Amino acid sequence: MKYNQKVPFKPIAPTSEDDERWKHTALRRRMIQGTWNQDLEDCLYEHLPADRREAWGVADMSSNALEQVTRQLSMLYHETPKVTADTDADISDLIGRTGFITKSGFFQLMQRVQQYTLAMRECCVRIDVTPHTEGGSARFNGITYRIVTPDFVYAEAHADAPDKMVYYQEYRLRYDEAGDEFKWIADVLDCRDPVNPIFGMYEIKSDGTLGDDVSQIYMGHDTHTGPNYPYIGKDGIPFIPVQMYRAEKTSQLWNAYDNSTLTYGSLNSAVLTTFYLHLIRDSCWGQKYIANLHLAGQSAVEGNLDSRRATVTTDPSSILVFTSDPDQTTQPMIGTFEPSTDPLKMLESISAYEARVAVSSGVASGDVMKVSADPRSGYAISIDRAQQRESQKRFAPVFRFADEELITKTAKLCNRFLNTNLPESGYRVQYSTLPLSPEETRSLREDIIQKMAAGLVSPVDAMMMMHPDLDEEEAKKELLRIRRERAEFT
Repeated sequence: MKYNQKVPFKPIAPTSEDDERWKHTALRRRMIQGTWNQDLEDCLYEHLPADRREAWGVADMSSNALEQVTRQLSMLYHETPKVTADTDADISDLIGRTGFITKSGFFQLMQRVQQYTLAMRECCVRIDVTPHTEGGSARFNGITYRIVTPDFVYAEAHADAPDKMVYYQEYRLRYDEAGDEFKWIADVLDCRDPVNPIFGMYEIKSDGTLGDDVSQIYMGHDTHTGPNYPYIGKDGIPFIPVQMYRAEKTSQLWNAYDNSTLTYGSLNSAVLTTFYLHLIRDSCWGQKYIANLHLAGQSAVEGNLDSRRATVTTDPSSILVFTSDPDQTTQPMIGTFEPSTDPLKMLESISAYEARVAVSSGVASGDVMKVSADPRSGYAISIDRAQQRESQKRFAPVFRFADEELITKTAKLCNRFLNTNLPESGYRVQYSTLPLSPEETRSLREDIIQKMAAGLVSPVDAMMMMHPDLDEEEAKKELLRIRRERAEFT
């Protein structure tokens, strides 16, 4: 890759609606990835005239409620989930110690995917086979997963299933050897016509529409169409090797603007912390002065034409010196300017605002913990374990559906390219609940024992209370396993 080549601007989306979605989603992505300095600068200039903005100095990016809240709520994959199949088929090639999913690091990647999904409301994972060269010919030896954020995706849904993707167009920056330049190329996977699916690569015109077919250049062969389409299961039905994850099922393909209050509140919170940094740096001390005299030592004008201002460089150890004022007959006075604002109270106000922003994302106000018992410390964006477990319960159904679909698609790719014979349906994903504290465990155990003694719950109900991710059949299997092992080893 030629790193010294100029990178062209990303083309616009095919529709104005998608273009606006891309812009908003890109803001959220930058805030998660830590590349939102310019977004904060733009927000500061929206709040402040140019001269005040120049006076505040460097922007402070230390406050980012969007990143903190979504990271702390992304706990589904804190341990590797358990994957099973409805049949008795051997699926160790998929999820065993040396299975393709295990070796790919998929569930470790999913920790990041969940945070992206909660922050941007959707996130895509593209599945592919790993090629390698053997004896001069290309072969495949594994599975890879790649995160694709929604600001690089244009998609279309099935007419009767508005949340089912049947057309996928991903914008990717590729290097053109012949032209010695980078180009934006669209990877297209089209299953709108199941009889004639399409997989190819195309140039993108300035208006966002597709241009020339460049599959031969970047894929080494022509566009795959019809029976040559590579992603077809044993049932003969083509599929798109991309899984879309959603923070919430809405019966729509995209839900990009939901929970915008957390995004914009995070930007405003960063504006406030920038002001706090300015206050601490420039005006939190008592400044000595001499009154009834002209100020001497005024520095040159700073700023550009829009933000010109005359300034005096001060410091806690400096004294403002004034020249004589011929119009004043009173005696000069020496004193100290006291700070106009209490930095500690301002920090408490900012922290309370951040907690309010976190609550706007659905976190209960009582679950945003203080960082210490000192009330002066204010609030930090720290979500307690009970709220994290609640978020696991809330997000588990929608993520389980996507995980099981992705595993099914992975099995189809393994059967097609890696000579396996895996079942292509019936997969089940079970997540591990965050462990309870000793106090919580004791309280739950006592509650279950009392209810069982009163005949209010059955052993199956009790097992499901202890392990919320188990359904009734799995709870029964677990009870039978415990009974069998107790009989065997007691």
